[in-house]
Amino acid sequence: MTNIFDNVTVEQFKEYFKRDFPFLPIYDELKTYWAGDVVYFQGDFYKALKDNTKDIDPTNEDYWQKFKGDIYNYVLDEDIEKAFTQAYPNANVNFGHTCNEKINIYLHLVAFYLVFDLKNSASGVNSSFTGTLSSKSVGDVSESYAIPNWMMQDPMYSIFASNGYGLKYLSLIAPYMALTLMFSRGGSTIG
Repeated sequence: MTNIFDNVTVEQFKEYFKRDFPFLPIYDELKTYWAGDVVYFQGDFYKALKDNTKDIDPTNEDYWQKFKGDIYNYVLDEDIEKAFTQAYPNANVNFGHTCNEKINIYLHLVAFYLVFDLKNSASGVNSSFTGTLSSKSVGDVSESYAIPNWMMQDPMYSIFASNGYGLKYLSLIAPYMALTLMFSRGGSTIG
């Protein structure tokens, strides 16, 4: 039986979170580029020198300037694919009413694992869980929030409090985890 999440793609993830992550800007010959735009093409980075640069190969030195860049300053397709492999076994097709809702919830789970992995890789062997911010002050400005106790003490769900995508995922699945109990008055025919 096919799972709805089997058909979710990296491109779908990138489109949904286009404002959230710095994806590697792979050159697209159908896109119009403007002076200063950066692209990644055949293993190198290029910066557009002129406005309205469309369908001009980045190796053309009249329109593009090659420069040293680092792909690890960007989110790569491989990073997203890795997060898919982690999210998939933990995804639940019962979260969401429509296919679109189910996929959006799943994409938040993928984003949680992506951020979790990126934070771990930035820290390397020194990575550790520092807890969730409950209060922060800078000068006269302060910020505080609390994570529900049931979530922080639950070994399965507390990990999601480690980043905003995990918290958003929890908020999206909460209605599907709620249990409604109904009581009705009954009687007995026994004596």
